[in-house]
Amino acid sequence: NIAGIIDHHAIQGNAIVTERPIFVDIRPWGSMCSILAHSFAVHEKPLPKAIAGMLLSAILSDTLNLRSPTTTKWDERMVSMLVQYIDPEFDVNMYAASQFRAKSHELAMMTPYQLVNGDTKIFRFNDADDEQKVYSIAYGVIETTDAESSLARVDELIPEMQASKEDGDLTCMLLAVVDIVNMTSVLFIAGQSEASLAIAAYGGAVDRGGRTFALDGLVSRKKNFIPPLTRAFKEGWKPHTKIREEGAFRRSSHIVMDFSGFAPGRLQRIFEDIDEEEGDEEK
Repeated sequence: NIAGIIDHHAIQGNAIVTERPIFVDIRPWGSMCSILAHSFAVHEKPLPKAIAGMLLSAILSDTLNLRSPTTTKWDERMVSMLVQYIDPEFDVNMYAASQFRAKSHELAMMTPYQLVNGDTKIFRFNDADDEQKVYSIAYGVIETTDAESSLARVDELIPEMQASKEDGDLTCMLLAVVDIVNMTSVLFIAGQSEASLAIAAYGGAVDRGGRTFALDGLVSRKKNFIPPLTRAFKEGWKPHTKIREEGAFRRSSHIVMDFSGFAPGRLQRIFEDIDEEEGDEEK
């Protein structure tokens, strides 16, 4: 029973359908919480300090402390307004830095399954020559102040990307590690189709043995990552014929809740080798 929608994202082709008219407030701002904060002010509603703090935290996260290309003047104004509710002497930059460090620490404890499937959205694009054919592209993001730690886990993350791609029957699976200190990103490449799409969309070349792709100066999925993909599909990009990637489709897998190790209670994927010589298809 959806009563309304408040959002700052584009409406995709698989948007919801409602039985009756509902309240919708979608604005091209950097954060949905900027819209909420603005609504509090416009309707002259009391804004408790704790709620103001939550709204401020979300805006700083969404806009990377007002440095993301999605940031608008309204986001900046709402941050200034919310600081007045909290404490006029509140140090926003110091708070944002501690917030990002805490997030990066949490990322370091996540399993490959959590990292690949955590902040991932699926985008659908029509074939340029056949509108009935639709391609599904999963695009995940890992925003961190310690990009090197995430990049060092490439050998763990790419197999998880390949497995998640199969699970979701996806055309491509992309995962960007966003360095929120240096404001740049690196894209993990799960296979040949992903490499071809990255080159068509962003130019350049794949490195690290065909496993990563530099996205210099790009940090926003909404503003930087997806528009070039849209252009590539409109210009006629098509995926490679589905073949078995090196190291992929030779193992079965299942998701379990891990209660061992230093971070218990986290979802992770368990891989099992398949003996192809015995033709163990069921396994």
